[in-house]
Amino acid sequence: MRSINDIMNFRTDLSPFLVHLTRRNGADSARTRLETIITELALRAGSSLVSHASFGLSFARLQDPTISQYFKAVCLTETPLDQIHCLLEIENRDINLEPYGLVFLRRPLQQRGVAPVLYLNNELGDKSALIRALAEMVDQNQDLARQILPFVAVFGSLLPPRGEGTPPPGRIDFLWEREWRWPAFNGSLQFDQTDVFLGLCPHEEIDHFETLFPPIRFVDPTRNMRWYSSELIGMRQRLNLTQSVV
Repeated sequence: MRSINDIMNFRTDLSPFLVHLTRRNGADSARTRLETIITELALRAGSSLVSHASFGLSFARLQDPTISQYFKAVCLTETPLDQIHCLLEIENRDINLEPYGLVFLRRPLQQRGVAPVLYLNNELGDKSALIRALAEMVDQNQDLARQILPFVAVFGSLLPPRGEGTPPPGRIDFLWEREWRWPAFNGSLQFDQTDVFLGLCPHEEIDHFETLFPPIRFVDPTRNMRWYSSELIGMRQRLNLTQSVV
């Protein structure tokens, strides 16, 4: 028999990391946004209403900044390092992630309040009333609303348009993203170099980012991770990690 810690150290499907990837936002490129993150040592929630609980309120109410904050968050994924490329260049997506980002140690972020998404099974199309009830928490108990609303996601049948109407045909399923979130109402997610295992960028830009953010090493997530074995070993030794990293 082995301890659970020993078993976890060799479970390559269970990553000890959380990855934050950037994307273009208006005039700011994915590269520029990563540079800003490194300079500020902070992750900030974007303008998107990432929580599906927002479908329980009308568009008019969601335009109120004090309300919309319940449904925004910094998004990360626990996808293993050698599978990050699967998140890139997916056709017909509203959010197109790019190969720029940071790989964080999961444990310290978890201890600060970053948590996995709460996935609701809507395969039967029966969760609309539940979503409305959850959204109404913004009027009933704001403290509890802050603890649950930012983390809600649905898979299965699409939800009705926000506040009214009938569900459109089709389905949604982002379970494979293995998403974690930091709610927007918490402010920015501050970090330091000890929270970061690795940086991500296109291979030809590695020198630029390693100069910008020493001693963090960078790799290209679109390449086979074996290409960067020495970098991975070095970062693992730097942080005294015992887990398998790929």
